[in-house]
Amino acid sequence: MKELTARERYILLKTVQNDNILPITSVCNMNCRFCSHCNNPIGLEVYRFGHLDISLIKELLEFLSPDGTLVIGESASKIIEGDPFTHPAILEIIYLIRDKFPDKQINITTNGSYLTDRVIKCLKENEPVELNISLNCSDPDERVFLMGDKNPAIVFEGLELFKEYNIIFHGSIVAMPHLMGWEYLVETIDFLASYQPASVRIYLPGYTRYAADSLKFDIDSIYNSLISLVDRLAEYYAFPLLLEPPQIDDFTCRIKGIIPASPAAAVPLKKNDIVKRVGADEVKSRVEAFDLITRRKDPLIVINRDNSLVQIPLKKEAGEKSGLVFDYDLDLKTINSIERVIRDYRGKDILLLTSILAEGLLQKVAEHMQGIYSKTIVDVMAVSNNFFGGSIACAGLLLCGDIIKAVKKNNKKYDLIVVPGIIFDIFGNDLIGKNYKIIAQECETEIEII
Repeated sequence: MKELTARERYILLKTVQNDNILPITSVCNMNCRFCSHCNNPIGLEVYRFGHLDISLIKELLEFLSPDGTLVIGESASKIIEGDPFTHPAILEIIYLIRDKFPDKQINITTNGSYLTDRVIKCLKENEPVELNISLNCSDPDERVFLMGDKNPAIVFEGLELFKEYNIIFHGSIVAMPHLMGWEYLVETIDFLASYQPASVRIYLPGYTRYAADSLKFDIDSIYNSLISLVDRLAEYYAFPLLLEPPQIDDFTCRIKGIIPASPAAAVPLKKNDIVKRVGADEVKSRVEAFDLITRRKDPLIVINRDNSLVQIPLKKEAGEKSGLVFDYDLDLKTINSIERVIRDYRGKDILLLTSILAEGLLQKVAEHMQGIYSKTIVDVMAVSNNFFGGSIACAGLLLCGDIIKAVKKNNKKYDLIVVPGIIFDIFGNDLIGKNYKIIAQECETEIEII
């Protein structure tokens, strides 16, 4: 591993401390056609560390919170995450984690190409562990074509071992019907179903304006077809079948599914029930409902089913996941922060900036607050991802330049512009190193980061 700068060490430590994510490697052994790191514009400020040394990993473990789930193989920062199982000391790392946190839930995202009998035995010995398997297809030849898997038999043999060792796993598929047709997608979902996953997520693939023409597709056509397909197929499976990103434009806390053999599966909760209260607390969003239910011991859940309120007690431990699955909207902290800003600037003109995907949700917040403060102007603007282009439509990949361009084109003066905080790293910089202060300077107005 290369020697890290002070800045790089700080980024690693804050990622662990703030997000409960343990980065261990930036190495990946695949060459996926849909890889989010391919076909990106030049000039991105991202970090590749290779395999982290065990001594550094031991240090990082000291910064983990004792509460909550530990995540390995996912990224919430500018750190490029590889496949955890490429790390030559992955089993030692798992034992180190378990020694320090005997009961902590460990979630690992992997392409599955290292899931041998030895590895799976280690995972079983160190439960609770859940795996997120990026399978993407049901045939070894398809794995070679889509992912460049040099030994595709391993992941399929690993799924057989999951049955033998009773390993909990979630499956994921990046949908590529524009390359593979639609039938392969149905076959892959059916294939995963035969191994009794806890859930399966179907991802709309992303591409930038730099991608090869063969990877581009009509976004609305593919997305709408995926919505129809997932909605239709979800009725046939015992596990939740989910689409990412979800199509949501309100805060209705509708249950999308229930994980088999979970606490929620043992009570008369159903898919499409709408959670109204957890105990005495009315819920404002799906994320709040999920968090309240997870945190509490034996929560009383009040649902709306067929326009009637029903109280259902749920037997579970505090901090234990219920097995209820919701689409992700906004957490309560974000909603409260937006509402606070609007109260503080009541009577003035406010612009809420958002991604294309979250525009409907922000509109609901704005409408609610304008109903309270009628003299306050609260506009919502969805900002396009011009820097990346293509099918990219999320806030996390917006840049300062995208925002400045959109605000200037709008040609309206505001007293305050509210900008999504997910755009910026811990130093306040976007993905090409531009600081958020440039937005205030160029747009000649106050800004608030939420």
